[in-house]
Amino acid sequence: MKEQIIQNIHDPEMLEMLFRKDKTAFLRDFSEATNGIESDLVKFWEIRLKNTDQIHQQPAMKNGFVIVAVISVITALLVRLPLFIKSLNLENFYMRNLCVLIFAALASWFIVKNRIRGWKNILLLALPTSGLAIFINLLPRTLTDTSTLALIHAPLFMGFIFALAWISFEFKNTRKVSGFIRYCGELVIMTGLLAITGAILSGMTIVLFEIIGMKIEKFYMQNVAVVGVAILPLIAAWLIDLYPGITDRITPVIARVFTPLVLLSASIYLVAIAVSGISLSKNRELLMIFNFLLLGVMAIIVFSLSELDKSEIRKLNVILLFLLALVTLLIDLFALSAIITRLSEGFTPNRTVVFVSNILIMVNLLLVLPDLYLGGFRGKPLDRMERNINRYLPVYFIYSIVVIFIFPLIF
Repeated sequence: MKEQIIQNIHDPEMLEMLFRKDKTAFLRDFSEATNGIESDLVKFWEIRLKNTDQIHQQPAMKNGFVIVAVISVITALLVRLPLFIKSLNLENFYMRNLCVLIFAALASWFIVKNRIRGWKNILLLALPTSGLAIFINLLPRTLTDTSTLALIHAPLFMGFIFALAWISFEFKNTRKVSGFIRYCGELVIMTGLLAITGAILSGMTIVLFEIIGMKIEKFYMQNVAVVGVAILPLIAAWLIDLYPGITDRITPVIARVFTPLVLLSASIYLVAIAVSGISLSKNRELLMIFNFLLLGVMAIIVFSLSELDKSEIRKLNVILLFLLALVTLLIDLFALSAIITRLSEGFTPNRTVVFVSNILIMVNLLLVLPDLYLGGFRGKPLDRMERNINRYLPVYFIYSIVVIFIFPLIF
């Protein structure tokens, strides 16, 4: 809908037709599609939609609430399976299944919301989810290195299943894939805000009961907090859909603020590595943490790119992202040199995963850097880079499949 609004922004008849065709999508996307555009027609629609939104929200809230409530109840019952099946170890069950349940709930909501039909599409979402759940529960009770790596990469695998539901299987729609990246940032922000609120409420509840001599902490954490963690992202997704304007204003600000801060932190870290004399090759834990740092920085770069079209100081932001990508690439080279040194002592699951993931990040950065340079210093558009990033994302999915399903058989 966003793309159609942009294409017809000066055509009153087409805008009216688009509005009548899908009021929910029009209400959701109009503000973002017309950001920075000033005209009497846009001002008219802003006034009209402001009033329409208040009327429209009531049935949307009612219908969405019922669906979310049903999915939440089912998720809560699945989360509390150890309560009904005593043979299930509580900690072991959550470690293996909580991630799957969270993403399955999100995917279920978007199956309904996007009206995904056809048994083939449903199976394409249900079978991988069920297969992952069965596989990780069949892993040895005492976790090995490969089992631990499988659990660590399960969120990445499930993230792609969630993505399929969000984009409604429109793999070739670049704008929709980019929209999903932006949406993930919004979802993280909204979930974080709800988590802070939930933590405060939980603390107050536990303290209030302690005042009257009732210690409910253990009961509360096992029966309320865990269920809350499982359904919180789903509630966040529903709220974003209900009030899209909330995160529309927050996410660009966060992208703009975090980019220079992460660049400063990464630059200082790079200098510290060079002058400290620490041997990365002798510290396995540090290399693993190092890898998460690189993945985090890469995620910030990709997320910030999705917010560039909203920025009034786009050129500066692109230059900052170019510098951040460059510094991250240098850090990645330090990590790779240390990993190669460790690989000379033999291949293990951890060493192999760290090595492969660093290679993937390095290739991703090399794909991004030239276009960032041209965009920041030559004023070129970033369309090609957006397409390259979207095309590269499935590589991470294949990587997660190999680590989860193949590594336990190899090692």
